Amino acid sequence: MRKLIGILFGTLLLLGVAPANADTNSTPPGAPCAKNNGNPCNGNNGNLGDQGNVGSVVVVENPPPIDITMPDVTDRGVFITQIGDSNDADAVQTAPNAYARVDQEGDDNDADLTQSGTGTAYADASQSGTGNFARLEQSGTGQNVVYAMQDGNGNWMWSNQVALGSIYNGARLTQTGNNNDMALYQEGGDNLALLTQDGNSNGMTAVQIGEGNRLAWTQDGNNLSDLQVTQTGGSSTGGQLAITQSNGH
Repeated sequence: MRKLIGILFGTLLLLGVAPANADTNSTPPGAPCAKNNGNPCNGNNGNLGDQGNVGSVVVVENPPPIDITMPDVTDRGVFITQIGDSNDADAVQTAPNAYARVDQEGDDNDADLTQSGTGTAYADASQSGTGNFARLEQSGTGQNVVYAMQDGNGNWMWSNQVALGSIYNGARLTQTGNNNDMALYQEGGDNLALLTQDGNSNGMTAVQIGEGNRLAWTQDGNNLSDLQVTQTGGSSTGGQLAITQSNGH
């Protein structure tokens, strides 16, 4: 599992403190290593390329509001559309109110969704290209919503949301390019994450624990290293950040 390093203040980034690379020697959830689809395993730093380039980093505390809608969900429903060859989609729902939609276009794509607990879950995932992998997990007593999109080849995405508060957790995860990896863990309530990657062979890991965390993180470029952001609630502990990381294409 990944070694997570918390970033308490954006100034640490501006001072050039180098983040440690993720520990990818162990198998991530869902055994994606066996799929050979550009995921973090076998010490490859999260993708098929070589990370280690932090690039230009701009950090803003107390970012503008993040708008992620939690739709109304009653009962259970799963909707899957696949176009192409050798695509695989699995959805497991035990939560009383759960909605899942998966759209895949291309070849050898894999999407796994699990919605459990006693609360409400909403997941909308789309993958286009070849050899992409997405695993989305939602649980807890509250509400979770995730919108996930991958467009390219050999991308890997993992999201785990555990809702424990009265206000929902929300995430919008977008990867465009090839051989990127992205991981998000949310535990608590009223946590929002807007994660975007545009380029090739980039890595991104974010953790939000507690309540009231806000993270808008964008990577634009190639071979950008994983800053591994951990937030524990409140602006005084880095709980509200906007990060832009780039090096050009």
